[in-house]
Amino acid sequence: MNKLYIFGPLVALLVFIGVYTVHRSGMKEREAQKAAAAETALRSRLEAEAESRRVAMAEAIKAAEQRRAERAEREAREAAQREERQAAIDARDRAFRDQDRLAKQIERLKRDIEAEQAALAKLAAERQAGESEKAFLTDFVAKARANAQALEAVFARVNATPAPAPAPAR
Repeated sequence: MNKLYIFGPLVALLVFIGVYTVHRSGMKEREAQKAAAAETALRSRLEAEAESRRVAMAEAIKAAEQRRAERAEREAREAAQREERQAAIDARDRAFRDQDRLAKQIERLKRDIEAEQAALAKLAAERQAGESEKAFLTDFVAKARANAQALEAVFARVNATPAPAPAPAR
């Protein structure tokens, strides 16, 4: 039995060394294969991530350009609408100013017409008065001439008739 205590662990040690050697020789290869597999997996994953990142960047750039184009289009459309609105407001303001100016001009012209009509009425009254005076003076001159002729005729008759002799005084 003493031999069993020595040979048993010795046999177990030899079996262990055999298994360990077989395992150790394949271990480096397996670790190298595992490391290579892990590295290729890592490399493929990094390449896939880089590719997806590149695709995502390209899509992001494309989306940013599209948003930029849409923003530029929207801003141009809004600017055109603002310009149209401002042009309409300016036209409305100009129309109001013209309306006010024309209303004031109409009032001024109405006052001028009233003043001119008053002046025309005054001139017509003066003309009528002048025509009345002319008619009066024409009539008066005709009557005065007729009166002067009548007086001359009376004067001529008075001068043409001999003077009666004075009546004796009684």
